[in-house]
Amino acid sequence: MTTELRDGAVIVTLRWTDKRNALSADDADIVSDAITAAGSEPDARVLVLTGEGTFSAGGDLPYFAELGRTLTPEEIHQTIYRRVQGMVRALRDSPIPTIAAVDGPAVGLGMDLALACDMRFVGPKGFLMQGWARAGLIAGTGGVALLHRIAPDLLWRLLAEQERITANRAVELGLAEAGEPDALSAALARVEALSYIDRRVLGDYAALARRAAWPAEENFDEAGARQGHLLCSSEFRELTHRLLGKS
Repeated sequence: MTTELRDGAVIVTLRWTDKRNALSADDADIVSDAITAAGSEPDARVLVLTGEGTFSAGGDLPYFAELGRTLTPEEIHQTIYRRVQGMVRALRDSPIPTIAAVDGPAVGLGMDLALACDMRFVGPKGFLMQGWARAGLIAGTGGVALLHRIAPDLLWRLLAEQERITANRAVELGLAEAGEPDALSAALARVEALSYIDRRVLGDYAALARRAAWPAEENFDEAGARQGHLLCSSEFRELTHRLLGKS
């Protein structure tokens, strides 16, 4: 995990490359803290969230499988709601606009993080994918509500098809903009284009845009509660065993 200030952008980069930026609750705490700290950088007008190689392959399945064996559904609910969803709340509360620069896979939790940003760019090597349902789970970081605020008619199609949504397809579906020559470069170009606007004014626009469309807090609490029960189920353990056996 690194943070870099570059030309008015504070770039937060996930670097758990050994597991393709699949995130545990401990990792989520680090990301949340980095996003919060980055938003306080006085010389930054925009926060850019990206990942090295992979944007994020989702949740750390071995970690969450172990939670399902050792914690109760309510304990898992609180872990997800308080810690894992903390990344989404940090993006929501950022005092400056946020951009997801997707230059690799953004699956499950990774797609939710991208949806939580104010703007999204998908590069030629990037894609978005719902992913959660294949592991027998719901979008535990609020992805159903986050998707609904951007493209309310897409949920059932994404669930049915589990499509890898490439840059052009993301544009077609209204989920993101194409990032050329890559998503990070496109994000930095957007930051430059917004540089004539004062930081505080940009923050006010971001706050008003989120206020107009941000999901109710109850959506995130409900997602955590439902996920807690699913992670404790025998069906999830069986699906996880199959998925990890193929990796």
